[in-house]
Amino acid sequence: ATTPSETLFDTGYWKYPSTTWNGGTWCWKHSGHGKVNATTAITNSCNYYFAEMGYRMGLDTLNEYYSALGLGEPTGIEIGEKTGRQATNEGGSNQAPWAAYGQADQLYTPLQLANYIATLVSGGQHCPAHLLKSVKSYDNSEIIATGDTTPLNTLNISDSTLQAVKKGMYGYTQPGGMVYSYFKDCIVSAGAKTGTAQLGGGLKNNGVFVAFAPYDDPEIAIALVLEKGDAGAALATTAVDIINAYFDREDTASILPENQLIP
Repeated sequence: ATTPSETLFDTGYWKYPSTTWNGGTWCWKHSGHGKVNATTAITNSCNYYFAEMGYRMGLDTLNEYYSALGLGEPTGIEIGEKTGRQATNEGGSNQAPWAAYGQADQLYTPLQLANYIATLVSGGQHCPAHLLKSVKSYDNSEIIATGDTTPLNTLNISDSTLQAVKKGMYGYTQPGGMVYSYFKDCIVSAGAKTGTAQLGGGLKNNGVFVAFAPYDDPEIAIALVLEKGDAGAALATTAVDIINAYFDREDTASILPENQLIP
């Protein structure tokens, strides 16, 4: 359908290729972003680019990729969950251009979003989500059991594609990026992306934010949702706080043996 280097010219309005319907969708920047490729489309949140990619793929193929990334699918978490749903072609109309940037009728959970980012930046290893990492002996000297980390499935993501996507999310946090003013205080390099979950019916939008860090060798993936937060950028500060707390943590913590006083 495309390559990391293919460029499109965003005029500000993507017109649906049809001789019978004169519709389409606006980019959030009505004047357009001009020339964009996969990387710059992510950095600039270019609706035009993703609408075109969704149209080229079609909804069935798009949903296959979403499912493989764990979106709209059970995560494996032990406490029960809602699995959401994939987008559908309501009334027979092609919703793929809108589903490609999250504006169709799909529903995904914050945990699915975090797992999707983890799957993506790991190079396609889609693992189940678990509360349990490991069980250690009472004196912390022996690992007795670990959570199941066997991948549910593996996506075949080429290195060039992966780097194009990661670079786009990295650009979001760098000078000129939409959340640089927050991520300049991040103690490690990170990639991120905002989202706006539109509810319709005159309701205020939910803000969505995803991130991963460090950029070169990711260890942590984050998904945050703020109900009625309007825009995902409002969550950037919280994401930076979480990342900084994770990478600034002390590694000296241990579990005390029985009959020991906690200082």
